[in-house]
Amino acid sequence: MYKNNLFARHLSAPQVDTLIFQAEKMNEITDEQTKSLTLKIFQNLQPITVCGDDELRELWLVAPRGLIEEFANYEEYLENGDVENRKEFEELWLSEYPEPQKWYKMSTVVYKEILSVFIDGKLVLQYQPEPRGQYPYDKSELASWLLTAVENTFASLNAGEYNEYVSKNLPYRKRIGKIPREDYWRIFPEEKEEYLKDIMPDEIARFSELIREQPVDSPVFRLQEMTAGMFFDCCRLGYEANRYEGIEKLTSKEMYRTHADGRDEGLLDLDDSSVKEFETWFHDRTRFGGHPWEVCRGGNSTHISLYVQHDENGWWLRLAGSSLGRSVETVKFYLVLANHNIPVFMVDGNEIAAMLTGTDYIGIVPEGVIPRYCNSLFPGEKFLTFMNLPWEETEKMEKAVIWYPINEVRLS
Repeated sequence: MYKNNLFARHLSAPQVDTLIFQAEKMNEITDEQTKSLTLKIFQNLQPITVCGDDELRELWLVAPRGLIEEFANYEEYLENGDVENRKEFEELWLSEYPEPQKWYKMSTVVYKEILSVFIDGKLVLQYQPEPRGQYPYDKSELASWLLTAVENTFASLNAGEYNEYVSKNLPYRKRIGKIPREDYWRIFPEEKEEYLKDIMPDEIARFSELIREQPVDSPVFRLQEMTAGMFFDCCRLGYEANRYEGIEKLTSKEMYRTHADGRDEGLLDLDDSSVKEFETWFHDRTRFGGHPWEVCRGGNSTHISLYVQHDENGWWLRLAGSSLGRSVETVKFYLVLANHNIPVFMVDGNEIAAMLTGTDYIGIVPEGVIPRYCNSLFPGEKFLTFMNLPWEETEKMEKAVIWYPINEVRLS
């Protein structure tokens, strides 16, 4: 059976994990034995159809959980205080390796004669025709395991068993899928309550109405002039709508200074009332390195930006902030600007409106993948939120998720 052929049984999952951890620290191949084994791996993979750029090939490999003695030394753990008894040691082992077998995605690429092997996205082996002189490190045990696993997998492909076995047995935590947000909320109602606690139903309805009427790429009207003071006043409206600190005692400029990113590129130094100074500063292309429009500071994907835009018809604002944790703030920012008849365009407006009403999808990405910037895993679709399969209510989630088909491995 393929199940038996899949294993390279001379190593258990804890042993494989140790070798991966060691190899990713010094991935360059520096010894002849590892080089020979690695070249054999690539040779054996040649009949498999390429699935991406740079001769990308991917295979699922499996290692058995093995014996508890292969996980760690009980006496050492006991002596170091990591566990207090044998039962705790066994619980720790099973928490690290809950399934009888562990799955690994092996990826290989060839770029300018450089051969690279990745396991679960980690570069573990790399052969370069001109070595960089890395400190010698023998990785032949890992290369040998990979070669045996590849040979077993290739045999299973020839027998027509590989794809069926992977489709039926690959853990959901290794898969890609999507779940309607309203279904996710039914499983985790506290998530819905927490997300919507600072916004009222009538605000959601008003926002959805405005977004339905929003043009494709910009507002329908413009302001005929813009100053730094006008921009700070727009920011203040958003800060007030979200009850930011300093509403009663700070000026608009001081509130911007308090809550914005800080890299203002000289915006704070302008005469607040000068149209000419702002226009000159705005069109100065020698400015760089700042974030003057990051009006609510945060991380790369968790800040809110209010961009000033200008074209032949005048000035307008472009608002962006679609992360789950900041989207409600962004919506309240948008509503107050719209209510004051300020021309503002909401980036990802339709997607945020769907998120507020639970009618969008959450992308489910494999464990080990950070759930941010994952749209490339969902070609033709756009999600604002991604997550790994949670450990709570796992069975309910597995049933509610729409799981995508697993890419089949084909022989040339």
